[in-house]
Amino acid sequence: MNQKYIAIFLAVIMVMSILPFFFTGNSNQANGDSSSLEAASFDSIPGKHVDYELNSIEDGLAVTAEDAVAVQYFDFRAISGTPLELITGNTSQLDGIYGAQVTKMYRAQYLNGTELSMHEISPEVVAFQYYLAPELYNGYQLLSRGNNVYNVVGEPMLFGEKAQLESALDAIEGEAAPNTEFGRILEFVEPGAEIQQLIVVDDGFADQYYFELNFEDESTLSRTTVYLNPTEGTMNNVTSLAANSSERALSYDVYSEDDILKVTVTSDVSNFYSLAMEPAW
Repeated sequence: MNQKYIAIFLAVIMVMSILPFFFTGNSNQANGDSSSLEAASFDSIPGKHVDYELNSIEDGLAVTAEDAVAVQYFDFRAISGTPLELITGNTSQLDGIYGAQVTKMYRAQYLNGTELSMHEISPEVVAFQYYLAPELYNGYQLLSRGNNVYNVVGEPMLFGEKAQLESALDAIEGEAAPNTEFGRILEFVEPGAEIQQLIVVDDGFADQYYFELNFEDESTLSRTTVYLNPTEGTMNNVTSLAANSSERALSYDVYSEDDILKVTVTSDVSNFYSLAMEPAW
């Protein structure tokens, strides 16, 4: 079980895995090296600019179409200089998409293999190569980056395939219903976590799985997991882990009702590795 969880944990936190999806093949049309470009202000882009609060995975889901199978939220600025920064690793390639620092990221992966990302960047400049799409969409100018990938400028930046960007813009404008497929599990999620992930499970330990890492204070780190329709095996494993958690300098808080299991594990920041590697089912 340790090896299984470690493998999934590492898959969850590989922020840079978005890059091969977006920039593969012959991508020299519009997404080349931005280091030599002169930065321009957002005002240099015609049309409306995105103006949307992105502070949690819930904010991202509110503009995400149905059939998402995995979503992530990272607040890079909040975790800078903390042990959580070890999870994200070097984000310079992500920054290279814009020629600016990415300070927050939301990413949604869909059942059909498409993706949507939202990025807050600093400074808010256009320092990358692009082509203007020939027509505005709902007043917004799409910027082609090649390989059927587009940006929409604003706070946050939208990044992904055209259909997913248009769907997100419809939701931002109040013209599309928000995503509801994770509604039940999100009832048990508190705001404020710097790292969040939600996935549809296909290997049987639950139907849906939520994961977060969060600082409770300067010296205490917590990991919260929430399971929708957990299996009996998952319930039993969590109970066993909680029973001897003090041996690993961890503290468990377990709550269950009907179709929900919620587990919060806390530890001192100095015990970060044990917390990160603690099995979740």
